[in-house]
This record gives sequence, C-alpha cells and structure tokens, in this order.
Amino acid sequence: MIKHKDQRVGVFVDVQNMYYSAKNLYQAKVNFGNILKTAVGNRELIRALAYVIKASAPEEQSFFEALDKQGFELQMKDLQVFFGGHKKGDWDIGMAVDAIRLSDRLDAVVLVTGDGDFAPLVDYLKYNRGCQVEVIAFGESCSSSLKELADEFTDLSGNKQRFLIKNIRRKKRQ
Repeated sequence: MIKHKDQRVGVFVDVQNMYYSAKNLYQAKVNFGNILKTAVGNRELIRALAYVIKASAPEEQSFFEALDKQGFELQMKDLQVFFGGHKKGDWDIGMAVDAIRLSDRLDAVVLVTGDGDFAPLVDYLKYNRGCQVEVIAFGESCSSSLKELADEFTDLSGNKQRFLIKNIRRKKRQ
C-alpha cells in the first residue's frame, strides 16, 4: 500500500474496544500515543478523534487529559445505565458518521478498532468515497472481515512493547 507525505489522514479510535482488548488479552493498557504516531506516519494528520464513555470513575479524568495531550480530540458520551443494572456505552454509530462526514477531506481513514460492526463502513469508505482504509487492532480480537476488507491491517500484538503499557502493581509496605 502506498503512503506518502501529502496524504491527508483521519484517525478514529474506538477507545472502549482497545481498552478492553488490551486488558483481557494482556492485562495491560494501550499506548494510544504510539498508536497515533503509527497511524499517521509521515503523513498529514487532519483529525484524530478518540471516542470515550464517561463512567464517573475516579481515574478517568486523568486518562482523558492524557489522550488530549497526545493530540486526540475527545468525543464523550455518558454511560447509559438501564433499569435492572444493564449498562451500555458505545460509539459505533457516532464514529461511523464522523468518518463518513470527514471522508471528503481525507485520503486515508484509519480505524483503531477490532469491532466487526465497522466492516460496512470500511466497504463504504473504500468503494463509495475513494478512501484508503487502514485498520489498527489486536489481531487476536479483531474481526476477520475487518482485517480482510481493510487496505492495510496493523496488528498491535506484533509489537507489544510499543503499543502496550504493562500494569505495575505496587506492593504494600508492612
């Protein structure tokens, strides 16, 4: 796949998908800064959007600030809690609409997600909008259809040292 410095790139990050994939696969956190650097390369970044769910957890504000400092524009939505305790928080439709809305200003769209629900978006962006579509995700948890449809797939599992931050547990002093 051809990448050149004049390509205009948009990066769309499904933060929940990446967070839980890293946590469940490797008991680690995601290095979103290095993902952004990899997604853009030497090309021109137009927008980098990170889609997050606010759950009123004490540590989330510092996480949101870190994403902002790394160059992401945050798109926030409150966690929905339904009768009976069921919780829902996803940005699939919002992320897809933003990618479509911005696609006429982009040469390359980078989706950072392993969620197979984005396969129709990849297809639409490639064949109806003429965008190069790249997917970045953990190979073990990424939809096979998403990998196949993308013009390029970057497997974060292939370079764990670059893309993961190991959780460090401190021992309590006695």
